[in-house]
Amino acid sequence: MANCPFCNTPPPAAYTSTERCELFACGACFNPYIIRRDGNSTAGEIPENTQDIRLIAPEGSLGHAILSILPQAFDKLPVMPEISMKILQMLRDPEMSMTDLATLIRQDPVVALTIMKLANSPVYGGLQEIKDLNAACARLGSKTIANTVQVVANSNLFITGDKRLKNVMRALWRHSVATAHCAFEVAKLLAEPRAESLFLGGLLHDIGKVVLLDIVTGSYSGAIASLRMTPELLDEVVQSFHPLVGLHLAQHWDLPPEFGAIAYAHHEPERAPREDWLPLAHIVSMANAVAKVEGYGMRGKEDILLLSHPSARYLNFNDMKLATLRVDISEKLEALLDASG
Repeated sequence: MANCPFCNTPPPAAYTSTERCELFACGACFNPYIIRRDGNSTAGEIPENTQDIRLIAPEGSLGHAILSILPQAFDKLPVMPEISMKILQMLRDPEMSMTDLATLIRQDPVVALTIMKLANSPVYGGLQEIKDLNAACARLGSKTIANTVQVVANSNLFITGDKRLKNVMRALWRHSVATAHCAFEVAKLLAEPRAESLFLGGLLHDIGKVVLLDIVTGSYSGAIASLRMTPELLDEVVQSFHPLVGLHLAQHWDLPPEFGAIAYAHHEPERAPREDWLPLAHIVSMANAVAKVEGYGMRGKEDILLLSHPSARYLNFNDMKLATLRVDISEKLEALLDASG
């Protein structure tokens, strides 16, 4: 067993992963660390350039108070929709058919209705209106369907009952969908075979922000309650802690480990501890920047030099690839957002 190198706490007994290398979030000291397996040997390592979170958020601080209630906050979130993983598994099956896909979609009337609306939207619509789900699936194709299912299935995660944060959560939702779409399109441009996983990774890259906003609007007192009245401090806390919280949540949901790595490393892709995860983290990082340039950032349209972005250099992006990526982005995104409500 690989104990936490920060506090020597072992992973919980329920932890059974056999991945050769993964990021793990310690439930005792909250730090991220790397678990490496080599044959019968297992070791915990401190990630490069990672400072002990207990020095950044010592006991008695606002950061420590937030991290301490993560288990309670996770229990209050909607569970990760089962259909999200089912659709990914189905697309990895070479024998999957459109009939199989339509059968899965029929189990969720909201998803089915969204697929029908999208198939008949101006972006995807043909000469005739489609009234049959099988025909809608054939028109859209399996990958567009899979992405739409992820958007609908995970939309409940971005709902808040706090009127003060409705606009913030709506902007976060739009940004997350835009990042997911851009990550998928970048993956296609680069012939990255994990495009569907990248869509979900992009959709959940900022999920730590959702958790932190839910904590702030909850019935917590003391320092946490003060964040409701200080937007600048709230923004600073959310920006500082959301990658780590995203890693903790991905682990809590028992998602495949690459999703935790994407959530943790999307601002600093080099923090992904495996070579095969670096392209995933860089693609989502690039998609995050493109979404902001296209006007889907939390603060509206942002001025970013995309070709100078570190991930653009890592991915060997050029003017032609960037121009191809940005064709019809807004039209497709608005069609998806409109269809999904």
